Amino acid sequence: MTTYVVVDNDVHNPDEYAKYLALITPTVEQFGGTYVIRAGEILFADTDWRPDRMVVIAFAKEENALAWVTSPEVAPIHDMRRANASSKLIVIRGVDE
Repeated sequence: MTTYVVVDNDVHNPDEYAKYLALITPTVEQFGGTYVIRAGEILFADTDWRPDRMVVIAFAKEENALAWVTSPEVAPIHDMRRANASSKLIVIRGVDE
């Protein structure tokens, strides 16, 4: 079942955040993830919620998504995200087809 990592980032240090992006992208691919949304333009909202940088990553297997978010090797890169953005991250199961 496809499992998604959803991240809502409000970037407050763009230069350092750019360094994070360069490091995190290869790890997503290494764990079998693919970007579904990567800071796309919000076209409509019926709320005041306006994420600065919304990211959705799809993983074909739940274990890959959980391995990516908990990997000791990737942890320092996740720390970079949290240091340079107010960040909320969840892992959520997709629809069981």
